[in-house]
Amino acid sequence: MLETFDSLEYKIEPRPNAKDWWVGDGNSLPLLGENQEHPSLLIIKDAINPSQCKVLIDCYERNYKELAEHTGVEFWDGRYIQFHDIISHEVEAVRIMQQIRHFANLTIINEFAVGEPVYSDCSQLVRWHAGLEMKPHADNLKSDGSPNATSHRTYSSILYLNDDYEGGHTYYPGLGVRIAPKAGSLLLFGAGYEHVHGVTKITSGLRYTYSGWFTDDIGWRDEKSLIVV
Repeated sequence: MLETFDSLEYKIEPRPNAKDWWVGDGNSLPLLGENQEHPSLLIIKDAINPSQCKVLIDCYERNYKELAEHTGVEFWDGRYIQFHDIISHEVEAVRIMQQIRHFANLTIINEFAVGEPVYSDCSQLVRWHAGLEMKPHADNLKSDGSPNATSHRTYSSILYLNDDYEGGHTYYPGLGVRIAPKAGSLLLFGAGYEHVHGVTKITSGLRYTYSGWFTDDIGWRDEKSLIVV
């Protein structure tokens, strides 16, 4: 039986002319315990097994030099591979990625969207090296309330592929909680300001994730998400 996590929640919402959602140390937030659950987050342990995690990590390492995106944004350049770029030659990895993508999509519909249609947007394999961290952000709007480049997103997912590194916790200042990555665990949450989140600095090792986003706008559905492998 899981205990409900009880912590001080901070009020975070868009503010005119705001440049940051929250300023503080993510490591100062209390850590969610192994036997605790948070009412505003959904964590599914062992969504995939260790051998499946390794398949995805190995897939990234085989392909990143050739296929990692370079968009001119220094923080992301060379660190993520889009799902659609590996469809033709990574059958085992693609099968795992599609399975978790559809599982996440159905879980979001059942747990968050109350049966309303939700569609898969893009999904990516991502590598984080030591020294990287990410400031608190929302996935569908800026801190001043204006739309960002992905304002169509309504839900987000993070699948942790490893945990043999230091740091790299996902934290939610508005929920007053921090999540320590556990390999194979799937984290699901809303893409709006209610779930502003960041990543604490990775102090050693490499952090691998499979990230996905979902939308209630069918116009933004990734048609590749319909492929059956």
